[in-house]
Amino acid sequence: MPIAFLDRDGVINKGKPGYVNGPEEVHLLDGAAKVIGDLNRAGYLVCVVTNQSPISRGLWGPDTLQSIHEAVQALLLSEDTMAHIDLFLTCPHRFEDRCPCRKPSPGMLFLGHRLLREESASDVDWRPVLCPIEHPEVDWWGASPSAPHPLDLMVGDRRSDMGAGWAFGARLFRVHAAVGLQAVGLRLIDEDDPGDGFQP
Repeated sequence: MPIAFLDRDGVINKGKPGYVNGPEEVHLLDGAAKVIGDLNRAGYLVCVVTNQSPISRGLWGPDTLQSIHEAVQALLLSEDTMAHIDLFLTCPHRFEDRCPCRKPSPGMLFLGHRLLREESASDVDWRPVLCPIEHPEVDWWGASPSAPHPLDLMVGDRRSDMGAGWAFGARLFRVHAAVGLQAVGLRLIDEDDPGDGFQP
């Protein structure tokens, strides 16, 4: 099955200055639930991959992260009963930590591929700390590799999201943080859409 890798803030829910710091601050972007439901109905697995440095900064911990992700999932399902997230993956580190799972490194995407395709991840709903993550060496000066499945895709609102998807070989779809998934909903399930261009 193809995997839709989705950034969280600015793609599924509204981002905010100073981070989304608790479940009460989770507000879905219009149309996000329907797009995720459509991805499920089209046979995609859905994996959220999100950088969340507040954990390493000591602002809050894994329990808060879990409550935020539970709120995201509950709100999605309240709008579309098929809007199911198969896996939440998080890098808790800061940019200066140079962690191999922090986007634009593709570590979380390779981990999601492994958990969803090669291991049993049916009981995994969130994983806040899974570092270090091994993945193939990225040749940022070469060509994008081939993804494990030709329809694998990455949706994000930042260049770092596009970099991670490019290094994994996924089709890339960049959205504006104020609009999110709704902007590319029909494109995602179009098997002939190659996605957006990206130059590392």
